[in-house]
Amino acid sequence: MRKSEREISDSGEILKTLCRCPYLTLAMHDDGAPYALPVNFGAEMVKGEPRLYFHCANEGKKLDLLRANSDLGFCAANMLRVYNRGKGPCGYTTDYESVCGKGTARILTDEAERQHALRVLLAHYADQEECAGTFDERALALTTVVEIRVREWTGKRLIRPM
Repeated sequence: MRKSEREISDSGEILKTLCRCPYLTLAMHDDGAPYALPVNFGAEMVKGEPRLYFHCANEGKKLDLLRANSDLGFCAANMLRVYNRGKGPCGYTTDYESVCGKGTARILTDEAERQHALRVLLAHYADQEECAGTFDERALALTTVVEIRVREWTGKRLIRPM
């Protein structure tokens, strides 16, 4: 990382940063060019290793690409403030925090794993009461759940006093 003073090096803090981001962008392999798309996600640490989860329909381009090559990249950002430091058009700057990384995707087939992953995902966006509810069987049958085992990740942050 070029500006090491902005690096977030603690894994726990990287996870907290990631969980403040509203969505995750996946980058997958597609005939020699990246295929990037945003997804809702959940994240947790499992035995000290980061895991990310997302869900999708049971068929489509995203799953076709992951079945062909399960290695992917990801990025999430939280743009906190854009402001002008009073130096005209070139004075604009941004306070932000972000997490980028690489991992391997795995389609979950075990029902307990699927429901756990969906609860982690739901906890990112909903309150605890909603997370405790029962999943609709019909909706579950139409849903594929994917786990990403993170191989490497970096966090970066710049937040200046106002």
